[in-house]
Amino acid sequence: MIPRTFALAISLAVLSGCASGRTIRVAEGDSTASEPVALAPAPNPTPSNAPQDTLLGAPEPAAAATSGQGYAPYGNNNRTLDLRRIGQWTRTGIGESRRLVIRDANGWAQFWSELGVGDRPSVDFNRDVVVAVAAGQRPTGGYEIVIDRVTQSGGQLTVEVVERTPGPNCITTASITQPVDVVVVPAADAKSPSFLERKEIRGCR
Repeated sequence: MIPRTFALAISLAVLSGCASGRTIRVAEGDSTASEPVALAPAPNPTPSNAPQDTLLGAPEPAAAATSGQGYAPYGNNNRTLDLRRIGQWTRTGIGESRRLVIRDANGWAQFWSELGVGDRPSVDFNRDVVVAVAAGQRPTGGYEIVIDRVTQSGGQLTVEVVERTPGPNCITTASITQPVDVVVVPAADAKSPSFLERKEIRGCR
């Protein structure tokens, strides 16, 4: 009875496996072991000579370079020259109005002999010029002429001249005068002089 029952059980198991189309396998060794599972393929290594932007991404665009200092605008190169005053006189030998730029020793000697005020100072005309202004003959004292400022722009020399006359309340001498002012400036390269005139009345109490 028992062997027949065992044989029947085996037959049923075989038939059941055939019906389902599966093959029964007996696991050998540890029954908990599982077949290896396929993983996603590893990415191909990037070649070491690949461009930098492939490895790290495209670099950020560089900020536009800013200039450190702009150019100075044209026409803004005026400079005021240092004045060395030779002398300022009211009584001289020059009786007419003059505006002079003297560039050499001969012209300087001739002018100084007309001025008639003592020994002639030496001037280095390799680097300097003499600027002289004369007001002309005046009927009394109290008149004055002054070289107020000298500027240079390129080859242009500009001399600012101020003529002062005595006011109605000023006490003056009755003698005739010939005001002159003479200065030296470092402007041997200046070629074209011009004179700007200004007149003032001296206030006296």
